Amino acid sequence: MAESRFAELKEKEKQARKQIVIESALALFAKKPFYEVGMREVADEAGISPATIYRYFPSQEELFNEAFIQDIASASKAFEKMLENDEPVGIEDFAMTFVKHLIENESTFQMMTYLMLKDNLTHPVMGQFDSVTKIFFDLFATLLERHGLATEMARIYSHSFVASLAGILMTFRNNPLKDKDSARDHILKVVKITSSLYSNQLLGN
Repeated sequence: MAESRFAELKEKEKQARKQIVIESALALFAKKPFYEVGMREVADEAGISPATIYRYFPSQEELFNEAFIQDIASASKAFEKMLENDEPVGIEDFAMTFVKHLIENESTFQMMTYLMLKDNLTHPVMGQFDSVTKIFFDLFATLLERHGLATEMARIYSHSFVASLAGILMTFRNNPLKDKDSARDHILKVVKITSSLYSNQLLGN
């Protein structure tokens, strides 16, 4: 019994230290691009040695993934509330909330694109990333179902729409011909047009 309680306490302490590392990484990501942040820098921010950080995260990739998961899990709560309304929100409302979050949270967007495009993710990281992105596929599919679409149709259109939003962001986020504000305005304009196409096709709006 005593050994079990000690093991439980030890595991809680490990998770608490791991959380400190994640929060330290997120604090650094808020100051500069995440791909410029090294493990040694995160260790310094967390107040631990560079060797110790690898006890919690065997690779930089796994740390990035954990930080991304926490940020997206937090953001997904806002979308869940949107779906709890008696009257379901429209496709454009969902799309604008999704895109604006990624525009306003640069590190989240950078981590998402890094994980999407990297072709040699380890299996545990790939599995976790897939489960997080599935949150948004499922949320949008639920929204479409509330608007009357059959489950199978809602699922495939959800994949199409969320992937379209990610593609719009990646295509126009760093447009060299536009300043940051103009690029943002253009992205939102394209998102509105895309949303209207889906609304017209699926909801007859």
